[in-house]
Amino acid sequence: MVSRPQTPHIPVAQLFCDQFHVGLSYTNWRPRGSEDWLLIYTDGGAGQFSTRLGTITARQGEVVLYAPGELQDYGTSPAAGHWDLTWVHFRPRQHWGNWLHWPRHENGLHYLRLDPEDSQEPFRAALGRMLEVSRRSMSSALDFAANALEEALLWGTVAASGTVGVAQDERVRQVADHLSAHLREPFRLEKLAMRSGLSISRLAHLFKEQTGSTPQQFLEQRRMQHACHLLRLTGLSVAEVAREVGYDDPFYFSNRFRRKVGQRPLRFRHQPITENTRAVERLQEPANASDSL
Repeated sequence: MVSRPQTPHIPVAQLFCDQFHVGLSYTNWRPRGSEDWLLIYTDGGAGQFSTRLGTITARQGEVVLYAPGELQDYGTSPAAGHWDLTWVHFRPRQHWGNWLHWPRHENGLHYLRLDPEDSQEPFRAALGRMLEVSRRSMSSALDFAANALEEALLWGTVAASGTVGVAQDERVRQVADHLSAHLREPFRLEKLAMRSGLSISRLAHLFKEQTGSTPQQFLEQRRMQHACHLLRLTGLSVAEVAREVGYDDPFYFSNRFRRKVGQRPLRFRHQPITENTRAVERLQEPANASDSL
């Protein structure tokens, strides 16, 4: 059996970027990933990205982000036959942490579909400036390139927060908006299905596919985010906060809060905000099977 050749990679100190226009022979395989982050934006044609959980095809206006150590298995999509891509290996600045919590596709990759009427063009333009300035001979070229990449990441954050995960289906958006606006209501998947005009199974599949979470996981995530705000900004008791976000039993709420945020509600409330940053970041991460209720 012929082993697949691994694509070499030299770790970068700050960033390294380029733009390719490639055909069917283009492929990359790094089973242990790279030591840095890798962002790949598709500007034409299509790229194919595979993980152990499945394969996705990225087309114009779609972005994939690899974290350090993640399997990198990608190349030109056979169906498209060509691929125009901008890529950048980078080490994030310290304050970029919150901007790298992109939603995950069902195959596990960080993935965004940029809105052509909103974030796509400024994201693309920022990457263009990154490429242009990185090729200059001045000593601060990479610093300017990192500034442009920072702008692109911010537009990625706008895209991630402006939709539910990567949801483009209006029915999924409506369900997500309803859940976010009615945190105190009991969860009833059948009622959500009726509201969306979809069957229960179809809604569950679409919602998970486009947001990375089940409807129930999504609701709990929104409940805990609101609970964090109430604990920080109000004098409500834990029992009152629990009721505000849909839990009649404050002990059950406290256990769920600890599971999602990493600490009990009262400890969260009494810690300085600076020490709670990572706890809140946990609520931006995709749910997994162990988070099931």
